[in-house]
Amino acid sequence: MLYPNYADFVSLSTNHLEVGSHVKVRTLEKQKQFLVPLMETTNCGTLGLLDLPGRTLPQWNALPVLNLTGAMATLESLVEVGHIRREELTGCTDDPALFDIHQLLCTAPKL
Repeated sequence: MLYPNYADFVSLSTNHLEVGSHVKVRTLEKQKQFLVPLMETTNCGTLGLLDLPGRTLPQWNALPVLNLTGAMATLESLVEVGHIRREELTGCTDDPALFDIHQLLCTAPKL
């Protein structure tokens, strides 16, 4: 997912905080950490969708890559972690074909 950074933390998306295994108590402080102002749908004097430097998003290969915990990573390291996790979960050791869910999960398609 690509979420561009706009001024004043205006966002195209926001998070929803629920009590669960990672959040034991839904405090106001924790809610404030999750909520960001959503971008308005009109451009009436407020920040708009194209109010980015150069009125465009940067090239994808110029963007930072983050892992699931938000730490800097490389695309190659994400692929390697994915292969390791796939082997742990499925026992498969072959390299799956791109975009083939049956090979990815080591299952045969049902005919």
